[in-house]
Amino acid sequence: CGGEGFPRDLPGEQEGGRGGNEHGPPPGLEEVHGCAHQPANEEQGVSSWSIPQPDLVESLPECKANMIKTSYTRCDYSTLTRSLDYYYHQECKKGVPLPPTVNNLPCNTTCSKGEFLPLGAYVCSKCDAGKYSIGGGYKFSNWEAMPDGMTTFCRFQLDADSDSDTPCTGWVLNGTYINSGDMRGRRLMDSVLQYKVDFYRAGTVEFEYKVDAERRWDGLFFTVDGEMVMEMQSYNFQYEKFSHPISPGFHTLEWVYHKDVAYEMGEDTAWLQSIQVVGTLDNAARCNVCPKGEYSAEGAEACTLCPMNTYADKSGSANCKACAGNKFAYPGSEKCQNAQPCKRSDMMMDYTKCSNKKRTRTYSFIEPKICHGGEDLPEPKEIDCAACFPGTYSAGSNCVNCPAGKYSPNSTFEGMSVCKSCPEGTIAKKVEYFDILFDKGTFDEYKENGIVGTGCAHGFCGTGGWRPLGDALDTGVGNGAVADIWLSLKVELETFGEVTFTFDKQSASDANTLQMYVDEEHIWDVETAQAWNDEDGPITWTTEMEAGTHVITWVYHKEREYSWMDDDDDDDDEYVRPASQGPDRVTISSIMVSGTAEGGAVQCLPCPGGYVANPKSSMCDACRPGTFTSAANPGKCTPCPEGQYAPFWASTQCLQCGHGTFSKEGSAECDVSPTQCKYQVSDGTAYDLRELARVGEPMWGPVVDMENSVDYYINICSKDHANNTCQGRDGVAVTAYACQQNQLIDDDFNDNALTVSLGDTMAFYTLDSDPRNGLIVSFQGGTPCSNGIKRSMNISMICDKEAGPGFPTLPEGATETEKCGYQLQWRSQYACPVCTEGDMEAFPGECSVTGHRPVNMVWKEPRKCHGGLQLPGVRYEECVAVMLDKTKIVLGAGVAVVVLVILFGAIIFMYFRNRKIYQEYSVLKEQNEADMELERYTLDDEE
Repeated sequence: CGGEGFPRDLPGEQEGGRGGNEHGPPPGLEEVHGCAHQPANEEQGVSSWSIPQPDLVESLPECKANMIKTSYTRCDYSTLTRSLDYYYHQECKKGVPLPPTVNNLPCNTTCSKGEFLPLGAYVCSKCDAGKYSIGGGYKFSNWEAMPDGMTTFCRFQLDADSDSDTPCTGWVLNGTYINSGDMRGRRLMDSVLQYKVDFYRAGTVEFEYKVDAERRWDGLFFTVDGEMVMEMQSYNFQYEKFSHPISPGFHTLEWVYHKDVAYEMGEDTAWLQSIQVVGTLDNAARCNVCPKGEYSAEGAEACTLCPMNTYADKSGSANCKACAGNKFAYPGSEKCQNAQPCKRSDMMMDYTKCSNKKRTRTYSFIEPKICHGGEDLPEPKEIDCAACFPGTYSAGSNCVNCPAGKYSPNSTFEGMSVCKSCPEGTIAKKVEYFDILFDKGTFDEYKENGIVGTGCAHGFCGTGGWRPLGDALDTGVGNGAVADIWLSLKVELETFGEVTFTFDKQSASDANTLQMYVDEEHIWDVETAQAWNDEDGPITWTTEMEAGTHVITWVYHKEREYSWMDDDDDDDDEYVRPASQGPDRVTISSIMVSGTAEGGAVQCLPCPGGYVANPKSSMCDACRPGTFTSAANPGKCTPCPEGQYAPFWASTQCLQCGHGTFSKEGSAECDVSPTQCKYQVSDGTAYDLRELARVGEPMWGPVVDMENSVDYYINICSKDHANNTCQGRDGVAVTAYACQQNQLIDDDFNDNALTVSLGDTMAFYTLDSDPRNGLIVSFQGGTPCSNGIKRSMNISMICDKEAGPGFPTLPEGATETEKCGYQLQWRSQYACPVCTEGDMEAFPGECSVTGHRPVNMVWKEPRKCHGGLQLPGVRYEECVAVMLDKTKIVLGAGVAVVVLVILFGAIIFMYFRNRKIYQEYSVLKEQNEADMELERYTLDDEE
C-alpha cells in the first residue's frame, strides 16, 4: 500500500483520491475502501480494483484516522506541480472518509538540512527543537539488520576461487558498523555492499569509512553506476567522511573492498559507520525525533549527545537535564547513575616544581568525576624532589640533559659531573622519557602543540579518549562494548632507536586488546604478547624504529561478538553483549624512546655495521658509497679494493664487479654506466652498448612469457629508469638492471613476488660460437629464490646490422635454463663489434699521367661491425710507391734491357730491309718517270 511521504504513480486520479474509472466499484461495494488504486488496465479501459469477497465485507474493520496515509505523486514537469493523495493503508469500511486530494503543489521546492515540508504546504519549515532532518533522504547508522534495498555479495576474478572451502561472507553487520568480512588469505576477489536507490532530485551520498589493508594494492573504493568516484583507500586509522553529488534517477551505489593477487596487511578490512543519502525523497515530510540521551536545537540536521553528567530521559528533548550531586551520567545517557563513594583510586597526584630540593604533592579527582562522598582529598604535603632521570643531571630545581657525547646511567641528585664521555668508537645515544605526560598540565600542553593526540576512533568512549592520572595514562571509564580508544605520540629520531613502554590491561573479555601502530605499520606482536600473558600482569614491550619523524599510536580495541545471521531459530532476538561491569581499561605506566633528537644518554653503544661513531654528536654516521665496515675494523669506513664496489650508504661489504668490468679502489660502482657501457675482448674486439641504456625512460619490455605467466623488463648499463616499470608492491621501481613481473602470482608466495630483481650487477662475456658475432650481457645478484640462490639473467646479444636497436625476445629454447636462471635473446646492430681499421680494406684506382692514383677504403664483406671508426675519405699516392719494391725494380730492369735489345735488333733489321726496298723503289720510280716522258712526247708527234 506504499509508505507515507513516498511518491507514487496514480494515473487518472482526480480530486478526492478517486480514480478516473467511470465504472467505479461493483454495485453494493461502494462503501468498501481498499488500498491505493492500482494502475489502469489499458486493454480493458477500466481500472483494476483489489476487492474483498462479499462474504468478507462484514469482517472488515471500520476506517479510522490512523489508517489514512499520504503520498505525493511524481512531478508533472510540464507544470512543475504534483498532488498530495490520501489513502487507507489497509482495507476497511465506512468510518472516517479520506480528505480530498490536494492538487497543484509545486514540486521544485527543496528544503535544506534541518527543514521539512509540511504535507500540502508550499514553503519549508524548520524542525522544532528535539527533532532533526537531513533534508529528504535516509541515514543508516544502526547496523543491527541489513537496510531495505541493500545487498551484499562477492565477485571473483577467477572462477576457481568461487569454489573455495571457506565461502565469502560479503559485508558483515556488527551493530554500530558494518565491515567487509574476513578477507585474509583471499585473492582476486571483491566484497561488495550494493544499494540500489531512486533519486527523485539531485542529491548526495555521504558515508563514514576507515580501512586497514595492504597499502596501494588492497582497499576500499566506491562506485556510482559502475564508475569509480572514490579511488581505492588502503589505510585510514580514524573514520573519514566522503561525499559525492548524485543526479536524479535510478542509481546503483557500491562499496567495494578489493583484494589483489596476494598478501595481506593490517586487519585486511574496511568499515562503514554510517551512510546518508539525500535526494531519495522530494523533501522530508516530517522531522525525525531525537532518541533518548540526545537533544537538538531548532533547525538541527542531527542530534547531539548529552554531555557528561547530564541526561535526556525522553525522546525529542530540546535540552539535557543535570544529574544530582550524588549521581553521574556518561555522555549520551538516558538516566543518571548512583555515584559510588570516592576512593584513593579516583584521585590523581600532582607536584609543584622543585625549590631547594623540595616540592609539594597535591591531589585532585580524576576527570570526569564519577564518585561522591567517601574519602576526602588528602592535604597538600611538602616532600623531597624526585631524582633526575638517567641521562640527565640536577641543575638547581631542574633536570638537564647530559651534553652530546656524554651519558649518565643512573638516576641522580648530582650535577653535571655525573655525565661521562663515551669511549672511542661508541656513541651516547639519547633517550627521552615521556612519563611527563602523566601530568595533566603537560598532557594538555602537548595536545595543544600537536605532539600528543587522543580520541575515539569508533564506538562509544565515555571519557572521549585517554586521560592522565598523575603516575600513568589510562583509557578512561564508561566505554561501550564496541570502541577504539586511541592515543598518539609524535617523536623525532635522529638515529635508529626504540620505543619501550609498560602497560597493564584489565578486561573481562579476551577480545579486547591493546593494539600498537608505528606510523601505518601494525605491530601485531603486542597483541600476541597479551594472548600469551598467563599472569595477567604488566607487560613491557620494545619496538625498533628508523631515524626520522614517527607517530606511535596505541589503541584499546574493544570488540563484541555479534552476528546478524543467528543460527538459533528459537530466539529471534539478537544478542548484544553489554559493556563489562568489571574493570575494563588499559593503563600505560612508562614510555621511553631512544635515539631521539632531544633527551640525554643513559649508555654508550657501538654503531651497527656500515656506521661509525661521530664523537661530536650522539649519532652514528653512515659509511659513504665505495666504503664499508669490516669485522676486523668495525669503527672505520674502509675503501673497497680494486675490482669491487659498494653502491649504497652504510655498506657492510663490497660487491664483486662483473666479468668484463672493473673498478678502482673506493668505487661506488663498476665501470658500467650509460656513458661507459663498453666491453673489450682480449683480441681487441670491442662492443659499445651505450645507445641501449635508458635513463629516465621506461625499461625495455615487456618481454611476455605467456607459458610461465611472467613479463621481463631489461635496462642496459642503467638502473635509473622511469618509475613506472619494474615496480615493486610498494609502487617504487626495483633497483635492478632486469626484473621479472608476474602476470598472476603462483601459490608459492615465497618464490614469487609481484616483481623481483634479476640482477643488480652487470657482466659481459663472449659468445662461444663466434666472438665477433655478438656477446652475452649477464645480470647477477637478483632477489633470492626460496632455495637461497640469487636470480640471474643472461641475454645473448646477436650482431644484426639490419635490426637497428632491436628488442629483447624469448629464446628458441626454455627461458629458465636452471633454477632461478633465465635467458633472453636480442638481435641488434649494437651487438656488432665497434668498427676498426681491421674491418676495412683498400681499393686503389688507376694511375694518372701525373704518376698518382686514388685509393678508396671500403668495408670488408660481409660487414660485421657498427659505430667506431668511419670510412676515411679518398687519398692519392704515387704509383711507384705503391707498385714497385726492390725485387720488382730488378726484375723490371732486366725485362727492360731485354726489350731494348730486341727493339734495337728489330730497328737494325728494319733499317737494312727498308734500305733495300727503298733502292728498288727508287729504280722503279726512275723507270716510271721515263715511260711517262716518252708517252708525252709520243702524243705530241701524233698531234
